[in-house]
Amino acid sequence: MSSEGRNPQSSSEKRVFWRSLEQKADPARVDAEACGSDVVKQTILGSELLTLRRRKFLTLSGAMTALAGIEGCVRRPVENIMPYADMPEYINPGVPLHYATVQNRNGEALGLVVTSFEGRPTKIEGNPDHPTSRGATDLLAQAAILDLYDPERAQSPRQKNAPATFADFDAFMVGKLADLQSKGGAGLCVLGQPSNSPTFIRLRQALLGKLPAARFYTYAPVNQSNLREATKLAFGQLASVLYDYSQAKVVLALDSDFMMTEPGNVLASRQFAQARDLDSAAGDPNRLYVVEPVLSITGSNADHRLRLPAQDIARYARALAAELASAHGVELGQIAAAAQGAGPDGIPAQWIKAVAKDLAQHRGASLIVAGSRQPAAVQALAFALNRALGNVGKTVSYADPVDPGESDNFADIRTLSAEMAAGKVDTLIILGGNPAHDAPADLHFADALAKLPTSIHYSAYDDETAASSSWVVPRAHELETWGDQQSSAGNYSVQQPLLAPLWGGRSDIEVLAQLAGEAQWRGYELIRATVVAHGMNGEIAWRELLHRGVAATTYAQMLGALSIRDAEVASALKKLSAPAALSGSNLEVVFTTDPKLFDGRFANNSWLQEMPDPITRITWDNAALIGPSTAKELGIKNGDMIRLSKDNATVDIVAWVQPGVATHSITLSLGWGRKRAGKNGSGHGFDVYPLRTSTAPHFVSGVTLQKLDRKYKISQTQDHDAMENRPLAIDATLGEYKNQPNFPQYKSPDPGPEAQPLWKRQDYSKGQQWGMVVDLNTCNGCNTCVIACQSENNVPVVGKEQVARGREMHWFRIDRYYVGENEDEPEVAFQPIGCQHCEEAPCENVCPVAATSHSPEGLNDIAYNRCIGTRYCMNNCPYKVRRFNFLNFNEDIPETRQMQFNPNVTVRFRGVIEKCSYCVQRIQGAKIAAKQQGRRKVRDGEVLAACQQACPTQAIAFGDINDPKSKVSAMGKRDRNYALLAEVGAHPRTRFLGKIRNPNPEMTV
Repeated sequence: MSSEGRNPQSSSEKRVFWRSLEQKADPARVDAEACGSDVVKQTILGSELLTLRRRKFLTLSGAMTALAGIEGCVRRPVENIMPYADMPEYINPGVPLHYATVQNRNGEALGLVVTSFEGRPTKIEGNPDHPTSRGATDLLAQAAILDLYDPERAQSPRQKNAPATFADFDAFMVGKLADLQSKGGAGLCVLGQPSNSPTFIRLRQALLGKLPAARFYTYAPVNQSNLREATKLAFGQLASVLYDYSQAKVVLALDSDFMMTEPGNVLASRQFAQARDLDSAAGDPNRLYVVEPVLSITGSNADHRLRLPAQDIARYARALAAELASAHGVELGQIAAAAQGAGPDGIPAQWIKAVAKDLAQHRGASLIVAGSRQPAAVQALAFALNRALGNVGKTVSYADPVDPGESDNFADIRTLSAEMAAGKVDTLIILGGNPAHDAPADLHFADALAKLPTSIHYSAYDDETAASSSWVVPRAHELETWGDQQSSAGNYSVQQPLLAPLWGGRSDIEVLAQLAGEAQWRGYELIRATVVAHGMNGEIAWRELLHRGVAATTYAQMLGALSIRDAEVASALKKLSAPAALSGSNLEVVFTTDPKLFDGRFANNSWLQEMPDPITRITWDNAALIGPSTAKELGIKNGDMIRLSKDNATVDIVAWVQPGVATHSITLSLGWGRKRAGKNGSGHGFDVYPLRTSTAPHFVSGVTLQKLDRKYKISQTQDHDAMENRPLAIDATLGEYKNQPNFPQYKSPDPGPEAQPLWKRQDYSKGQQWGMVVDLNTCNGCNTCVIACQSENNVPVVGKEQVARGREMHWFRIDRYYVGENEDEPEVAFQPIGCQHCEEAPCENVCPVAATSHSPEGLNDIAYNRCIGTRYCMNNCPYKVRRFNFLNFNEDIPETRQMQFNPNVTVRFRGVIEKCSYCVQRIQGAKIAAKQQGRRKVRDGEVLAACQQACPTQAIAFGDINDPKSKVSAMGKRDRNYALLAEVGAHPRTRFLGKIRNPNPEMTV
């Protein structure tokens, strides 16, 4: 059992920043090979031009010139503009409409607002009126708009691999339902996914009432069954657990990535950042401790992080509880005795004593949260500790569950699989999901499914489950069907469609209504009935609900300070088996929710595939993550193919040496290796579900590793765009900040006399001048801004091969840096970066055709029709934020994909430079609106850049820097502000606020 706690370095120690293990070991070589450091080499590396003779070069040059001329004739898109015969109501061409809706995110409701042009939704934002989003989103919500227009979605029913129509299917269902009703539903099983929809829950009960012999099962590979079991264990009843991170001065996360992959991550990120924000050195930020097996987004933001295998986290929690009870008088009843004897072997003593002391000193203002991967006993212990520390009603509260009828997901899928194998199921209806791919491997679900007499799969894609089903029926997307959801806190929202189903898909509630014999089975009527049942009668109340997106009344009963069942929790803790010590021959495998693909349902989304993983920076693949010390012990290097084996199950996967992974623990991301996901999803990554069983769905030990005699190429971006060892992601401890509030300005100093501009500087003190400030202290590195920018600005994807060449096109990126000498447990720093809109822009000096120039409002603009693609500007940019269309990435885009394009942003073709524009189209829209209202200036807050609006933590401010009352001006005046690479003399319009770490003095080196 191995662990290592990270402690911030002392102020006297030199801060060492590094992008990757290779760069740390040999920085000169990696910097020389960095794709962004040499544009010429990036362009011609490995090409024939390296070996061309003069004659052949001139021949090819002539051919390319001719082709360029031809391309000039055909590059313009064909556009047929047709007028409306009858103008639809409420539509004004060119003026967008905004609709409030909601999405289910791992059992939690996420309130959204969708922008639509002439009935064509193009962009998703958070609903500022919805308590779970507060105007922000996550990257999955931002990318959902691309799934809506995916041309590879199921477009018509299919029966046994033969095309069919909805009329064929409806005729079949009439006979099937008549037969089922005659038998009271005997032989019918319905498999659904966890739902927080009151209408879904109501219709499920109606179905079981209509067909009492039928059985309903619930399963999703990523679920909250452990949490639900923990509430029953601790309180004797189911309950929704509500955390308020904004009120917590000390947070302990036990294997909980609450900022990224746990339910309610958007709200949790906002609340945590609120308690982290610092106006001045007099502030008192919160402190975060994280204990986890693999470096997560939450762990990368920790002030202290303990690297511990997943199987040992229960042992740590028990040792901490024992310390709280014995040394600090925290009353735990029988739980205190059960917590004794856990043993601190392999756990630094300060991680028990100092953390317990910090929690005890912040009674009522602390919070302990256990992740959904941990057993119910560990989560129940966290509930007991929060109760004993006085946190209930302050940082944690409880409410009635949205769906009290949901059972244990893994028990359900186990029971269903056994009944299918035993021949007890005649008809199986599957509502979404992909259990043939993601059900636990020991259940052999796909084999049993293929043998059923009748199986009907309502699916968005012709996926692995569809291949084994007798009927496949298109399932409607959340943006094209009526629905509803209720948050854990009881906030009721209507999911309204933005357009009719593109391919006639049916929603889950419509299917249940048909099975239950409802006369009015269409989604609209079903939702109106639920709304009326909630007491919102009449057309006015209905329209107000649709307009606001969330009901004014909450529909969950708060449960107050529930009593802890000490005896039951103590008994469960005693039953936790003592795991065998891990070693090179006895490895632990941890299954983690992928931050991009979730459980695999978003595999065909090219935006998510190409977005670099927030931590590893890998694109288009997953990998087995192994810590540096374990990799050295086993002789593993990046790109090595390995075979992981447990009993009779094996998985072949590429290895990636990742700092922050616990010793002798290997992390595998779910959702990859799909075989029937579409052209973007199929064949990318490695399927790790074969190692996942119904008895060990979250982590398992006893795994062996075999190194295979082959390599695999990974496309990753962590070594791209080198900053030539200049200061970046500037940070300090809270003590250092108090001693020197303007510390960032010493690390990124203003230019000296040798860096003066080539001409007299422009006076930007008049009029509205646009600028941005990014707070590194609240940015958590989630990458939501990256996808938001891509969606707003029609940024193309380029594919795995082009990413490997350094040709990714993201206008906005988040660089991830490691800090410190310890390769196994470094600190992490994130650097969000886009075009800095420099007032003395180096790119403008070198453009031979003046394609890039400055606007009177301080924007660095690009005229695409003037750009001839010399890339001089790209090479001269010290921030490496300009992107060049090497290929025509927008060529042959399917018509449905084109529907997603923002009509206010040019779709670029091959051969031009593009970059962040500060969302100039949004600025111009606000200026037009202000002019129409008779105003000369845009008010603060009327322009929100796409990255700013999507950010869950509000780390980005944008606006008029000449307005002393604007938020961006206020943030820019904070003492820890600095300009990135200020010494270059470019005078960037984007400024940053230095990151502040808040270590416990008793745990520092």
